[in-house]
Amino acid sequence: MHKKLIISYLTIILLAIGISTGIFWSKGYQFIYTQSQNYYLTQAKLMADIFSNEDFKNIQDYETFVSRYADKYNVRITIIDRNGEVYADSDTSQPLENHKNREEVKKALNGESVTVNRYSKTMGQQYSYSAVPVKSDDLDGVLRVSLPLSELKALNGHMFYSIIYAILICFIIAVVAAILFTGILAKPFHEVAEAAERISNGDYNIKIYTRDKSVVGKLAESFNIMSKNLKGTIENLTQRNAELEAMLSSMTAGVVAIDDSNEILFFNKAFLEIVNPANKEILGHSLYNILRNAAVFDAIDEVRDKNISVEEEGTLARENLRNIRVTATPLGLDDAKYFGVLLIIEDITKIKKLESIRSDFVSNVTHELKTPLTSIRGFIDTLKGGAIKEEAVANRFLDIIDIEAERLFSLIQDILLLSEIESKREYETIPLDLNECINSVIELLESKPSDKVTIIFEPEPYLKPFLCNPDRMKQLLINLLDNAIKYTEEGSITISCKEEDNKLIIRIKDTGIGIGKEHLSRIFERFYRVDKGRSRKQGGTGLGLSIVKHIVELYSGNIQVDSKPGEGTEFKISFPYSGNQK
Repeated sequence: MHKKLIISYLTIILLAIGISTGIFWSKGYQFIYTQSQNYYLTQAKLMADIFSNEDFKNIQDYETFVSRYADKYNVRITIIDRNGEVYADSDTSQPLENHKNREEVKKALNGESVTVNRYSKTMGQQYSYSAVPVKSDDLDGVLRVSLPLSELKALNGHMFYSIIYAILICFIIAVVAAILFTGILAKPFHEVAEAAERISNGDYNIKIYTRDKSVVGKLAESFNIMSKNLKGTIENLTQRNAELEAMLSSMTAGVVAIDDSNEILFFNKAFLEIVNPANKEILGHSLYNILRNAAVFDAIDEVRDKNISVEEEGTLARENLRNIRVTATPLGLDDAKYFGVLLIIEDITKIKKLESIRSDFVSNVTHELKTPLTSIRGFIDTLKGGAIKEEAVANRFLDIIDIEAERLFSLIQDILLLSEIESKREYETIPLDLNECINSVIELLESKPSDKVTIIFEPEPYLKPFLCNPDRMKQLLINLLDNAIKYTEEGSITISCKEEDNKLIIRIKDTGIGIGKEHLSRIFERFYRVDKGRSRKQGGTGLGLSIVKHIVELYSGNIQVDSKPGEGTEFKISFPYSGNQK
């Protein structure tokens, strides 16, 4: 209030000073300008009278005249004949252009005595030209007296600075008077204003004490009540806001609220991670500029049209295509008008993938079980139909039934093993010597390779034991080595195992038929076979490499495949010695 009173007071003073100064300056400058013009014209007439009394015999006398009187009166004098030719000029001895078209010359030739202000190209500055008609024995023309306007401008500048000094003095006096006057007037309000400022800064414990019983006293009492109420309200809001932020931050689903103009009111961290906008400062921005997704827009439109909660599913194109579920709800209190929409965006990519895997798994398991069961039932029906009486035929059918039953058993065993590995529970882990484990697997499978296939393994002299379940590691090596034997008709299978950079590295390389590039990304899928006929003929269940991958992931490892058709395949597995073992 104090400042406002001072500013108001000074504004009135300055306005009055400014208006009066403007009027004074305008009138004063006009007066000086008019007087100067009259003075210059009078000077020119005096020169004309002197000129008329002179006796000029030649042009040299004209030049002598203008030089003498120009120096005497500190002016520029020019003699011009009726044709506009310059006879003499006091400021230059060079020939000058014809002056017949100059305004002051024209008027002077018509008998007028005039003063004109104009820029002189010859002298390069503004001049005041006063021209009067003159006559002598051999000249009927014009005498022109010229003075630079710099003197008038200097006088104008002097007057300007004088006015500025006067304004400054008046302003200083006005400031002192305003401070003294408003200080006395606003003193009772200072205490209230100071207390209000502290309350606005969050200090709600302050109280205003005043003996004033007028409006200031009532204001102080109101401030005290307001401070108490605000303190309680702010504490409640702060607690509720902290609880809300904690809940929103802990949610894995993205939460965002928009108003009727689609501007973002609030959001949580998960929403930023899902949308991943270029600019993280999105509060107050339009959702349509941050996210472009049909499922989100459809949900928002339906909520606004029907005023009900809506659920939509769609995809979100980012680095990888992601499946999302959008739940949109009208935003507002029960009895109040809805003012926006609350969106919950869930990333259901893993759920969709698991649903797809489960569906494919059920379909593949059904297909894999159906084939041997159909074969078994067919041969049993054939045996019941009379083939059992023929001993040779019956034995052949029984052998086939036994093979199919064994295939069913292997398939069920692999499914159970895969399920057990996926649970990621290891009840037995011991330090395992991989050299001994590999040797035992080679001994177990040494009867399978033909004479044309050689298994090569050179154990490392010392290999740090790896903490794991021996059965799991053995199963991994059996599956990989068995596959290498099956698909290598002639050549060698090389196994190596060593420690590199605190990692256990296992390599199994064969010189078999290899795997096409188009199959490499899918060979670890369940029931995926590169050569379905060959795999089934050799008793494969289609789960071997899937089991291998899950065992590798169980111990936080990594598996890589390098293969070229006709040249062979190499599997490289790396297990960290630390960080994954419990």
